[in-house]
Amino acid sequence: MRLKDKVTIITGGGHGLGKAYARRFAEEGAQVVIADIDAAAGDAVARELADAGRAGWARATDVTKYDSIEGLVAETLDRFGRIDVLLNNAAIYVTQKMWMGRVEDCPLDEWDRVMEVNLKGVFMCCRAVIPVMKEQKSGKIITIASGTFLNGTSNMPHYTSSKGGVVGLTRVMARQLGDWNINVNCMTPGSTMSEDVITDEIRKRRSDSAGRRAFKRVEVPEDVTGTALFLASADSDFMTGQLLVVEGGGIIH
Repeated sequence: MRLKDKVTIITGGGHGLGKAYARRFAEEGAQVVIADIDAAAGDAVARELADAGRAGWARATDVTKYDSIEGLVAETLDRFGRIDVLLNNAAIYVTQKMWMGRVEDCPLDEWDRVMEVNLKGVFMCCRAVIPVMKEQKSGKIITIASGTFLNGTSNMPHYTSSKGGVVGLTRVMARQLGDWNINVNCMTPGSTMSEDVITDEIRKRRSDSAGRRAFKRVEVPEDVTGTALFLASADSDFMTGQLLVVEGGGIIH
């Protein structure tokens, strides 16, 4: 098992790709901590893992509140004594009724809402976990960006900017944390069919994305989780500050 007994925090682990990461990491032996603002969803994933004989624990966490993140870190340490992996998955995206349009029309409060979760939330989670990993002199931090940053998707200025910020933050942390043997890397999943409920709108969006890829099919969670596993495991021990694009050739980076 590639993550045997590795204590892994996955933010936004109660839904979508976060749930898929939790399942895959648990299969590989990780002690999975599911940190989600939706307590019921997090608990459901933890129960699913337990029913399958795997290790999972859920803790309601709001990544926009630093005291909530500090509580997550403290309780994780109380339970497991260490934190080996932080996967920053929590984010606001179009599946959560995100505003879309032109820069000059973007409501200021909507800009702040997306930045608060997608960029500041990642920063705060890393800020809380870094001292733990420094003390251990080891750790893996994984951030999630988006191909929207690479291709300049024009109708989501706040989302696209937030994900560009995540890439920049990743590179800064990689430079700063190498002396403590902490790896910091980023990945960009493509438009992935990972929702709990698939609507006609979602199905169309995924199909449209598939047509722009080298591999002309809909992306599914299993296409993405292996890359996250690689970044969390010893296989990536000499890689840091990198951006891995997992989009089936929709973007050649």
